[in-house]
Amino acid sequence: MSDGFSSIFRKTDMPAACGKYLSRVFGIFSEQIVRFWASDSRSPYEDLGRPTLRKPGETTGYTLDFTLRRKDTGKIYVAEQKCEIEFQNYKYFILTDVKQLEHHSKDAFLAFLEVASGNENQRTFVGREELQTNGAILIWGAATPEGKRAVKNAKGFFDILTIEDMVRDLISWDNKPYREFMEQRRAWANEMFDGLLQSQSA
Repeated sequence: MSDGFSSIFRKTDMPAACGKYLSRVFGIFSEQIVRFWASDSRSPYEDLGRPTLRKPGETTGYTLDFTLRRKDTGKIYVAEQKCEIEFQNYKYFILTDVKQLEHHSKDAFLAFLEVASGNENQRTFVGREELQTNGAILIWGAATPEGKRAVKNAKGFFDILTIEDMVRDLISWDNKPYREFMEQRRAWANEMFDGLLQSQSA
């Protein structure tokens, strides 16, 4: 699947402009793939919504992408998605080394890393409800097994998930909402380009 997934966005004969374009289009809906995956009964996780991390005594915090609950244990993890494809010539597309996380220096990601490391100085809220969490999960575009192990060991993540694996699961599960969503987006794009290529009456 890895070669197939990466070749969607990067081929030897692909113009640079094509890679940039596809990366930006994919970014519009990439988070929805996670939601379809977590909503499927065969997924090991379910999504509880977007979490906000807040330190005790503070009224503002940082909102992340997902709150994932492990179905077999009931344990809850905050999750952040980083799916950079074409950026800096695909430098961050496939997770291979912990150094690839270093350019994420915004406060929200640093707070996320605090949770991953076991620092308990962050409270987690989903909506108005405070949840007791058990760690953090990183979601990346694709990753090598060695990259996953290195990053988990260095940062303390409970798990590292990839969009590549989720797409593979959704296809093998024949997940109907996912397929309908993709077919709808494809139809919308085709209709737009058809319109742009046809003469318009005044």
